Amino acid sequence: MDPALAGLAGAVAAALVEAMTTDFWGTTRTRLARIVGRGAHAAESDLTRELEESAGRVGRSSPPDQAAVAAEQARWTALLTAFLAEHMDASTELQDLLRHVREVVPDAGAVHVVQNITTGRNAFIAGRDQHISLISDDDG
Repeated sequence: MDPALAGLAGAVAAALVEAMTTDFWGTTRTRLARIVGRGAHAAESDLTRELEESAGRVGRSSPPDQAAVAAEQARWTALLTAFLAEHMDASTELQDLLRHVREVVPDAGAVHVVQNITTGRNAFIAGRDQHISLISDDDG
């Protein structure tokens, strides 16, 4: 198999598993079922059920168990690799899905910080580098 397609399968599987515990899961599940089902209603329905079972295994604990996440990611990587081997034409659709999931699903490694700051005289706040030169007058 083309290494690029294998990489795509792995990336889509990782994004898929990340999306399983978000509000965006329903949309991701439906889009993937439509892509892989290739217009066959029965295949889409079976895949939707399989995706829900997978999401159930990932979402059983909060935060999700890393072993379960890794197992589901490996499972979906294998399934998507096999799918792409037969349907290389679906790579564009999967790339679009991947791009969309990455835009909507927050980065799991990101740390969000909220600061509430009350300042007075000579207070300085910076998110990165800061250089300050103060000129003090003789009066204090």
